[in-house]
Parts: sequence; structure tokens; C-alpha cells
Amino acid sequence: MRINNDLGTWSVRYLQSLQNQQVSNVRNSSQTHVSVTRNISTGTVAEGMRSQINSYREAMASTYNAIGIMNTAESGIQGISNTVQKMKELATQATSNNLTDDQRVRLQEQFSQLSQGINRVVEQTTYDGKRVLGGDIGNMEVQLGTNQEQMSITLPGMDLKNLGLENANLNSVENAQNALKTLDTAIQNVANTKNYVNTISDQLGNAARSLSNTTMNITSSVSSLNDTNAARSMMDLIKTALLSQATSGVVSQSNTNSMSVLRLLG
Repeated sequence: MRINNDLGTWSVRYLQSLQNQQVSNVRNSSQTHVSVTRNISTGTVAEGMRSQINSYREAMASTYNAIGIMNTAESGIQGISNTVQKMKELATQATSNNLTDDQRVRLQEQFSQLSQGINRVVEQTTYDGKRVLGGDIGNMEVQLGTNQEQMSITLPGMDLKNLGLENANLNSVENAQNALKTLDTAIQNVANTKNYVNTISDQLGNAARSLSNTTMNITSSVSSLNDTNAARSMMDLIKTALLSQATSGVVSQSNTNSMSVLRLLG
């Protein structure tokens, strides 16, 4: 999962930056004996920055949530894609006129098992209690910024019925030939959905990086005003996002980055 690895790498670098920044602030504070009094103007600026950070935090939470959904969907789609391809192989064999009755029965049994496997994948591919590939993600609005930038995401149902495979079987040569046609259409639909998920994932990744860069700059400014609470809040937000993704199994391919982040967070 390419996007997952990119975000994991950014998170490590971002947290390291914040951590180094806070250490530097502590050292500077301990080395100076000058008492700094924050005036009303400085306090107003800091308060405005904290308000901005809160807005960006909400946008980041929305974006990370959508990334988790897309990564979960990608995993399920890959499983369905592999299953449909195996079903096509069986259907191709079943178009032969030279099969015995026993051979055709065995092919049909394997075909049925694979078919039901698709429905199991749909039921088990969930994120926050929603069936990501079961039609539960429809017109989901994702907040990408603080100025009402939004993205609408809809994932189609990918169970047997929605793929048109509910009645497909290999009980005869004719049925096998019809199943092949239906499977070709299903394979194309799965591929289209996979491409859609990849496109959305790329857009979400770009939005996440943009949000993170902006938030880091604002957080650095607040930290320079001797207020590291905002920086700590951002670290807690990223920790929550990563742990949420880990729970959903969407960071399984970036364990090294995830463990590095968790060690940083202590």
C-alpha cells in the first residue's frame, strides 16, 4: 500500500521534528535568565494560531479516516479480484465437452466455495463498523481543509449480487460459457473500483501532506511563543490516527515506520 508507507514516513519525520523542537525550546529556556512577559498582542496571536490548529486537526482527522477506509477497501478488493480470477479459470475448464459428470461436480463445488468467499470478504471488510465493500460507504463527505474543501466518496457494493454472479454456475457447458461472460464483466468492474480507490487514495495522500505541512508550520510558530501544548496535541492526534489504522489492519505493510512512531510517542 504505497500511500500508507508515505504517510508513515512523514509521521516519523514530523514527530521527530516536533520532538527536537521541544527539546530545543527547553534548552533555550534553561540557558536564559531573562524573564519574558507575554503581552496582550502576543497572547492574541497565539490564541488565533491555536484556533487555526484546531481547525486543521479536524480536517486531518477527517482525511486520515478516509485514508483508513480506502486502505481497508484496497485490501478487500484485492482479495475479491484474486477470487474472481480463480472462478474464471474454473469456468474456462467447465466449457469443455470432455468433462465427466464427476469432474463437473467437483468444478462446481470449487466454484461455489469461491463464490461464497466473495460474500465473506465483503462482510469482513469493515472499518468503524461499516462494510466498506457492502455499499455502506455512499456519498461520504471528507473535509480536506479549513475553507470547506470537501471530497465526496462512494464505494459500490461488491457482493455476488452486485457483481452479477449470484446465479452463475458450471452445471453445463452452456452455463459455464454464460458464467465466463458474466465473470469478464465482474473482473472489469472490480478493476474499475480498484482504480477509483487508488485515485482517491492519491488525492487523500496529497491533502494529508498539505495539511500536515501547514499544521506543522503553525504549530512551530505557537511553540516559539513558549506554548508546546499545541505541539503535543498534534503528536497525540497522529498517534490516535496511526493506532486507529493499525487496529483496522491498514498499516500491516509499514510495520517498521509504525513501530518507530510508537517508540517516539513513548
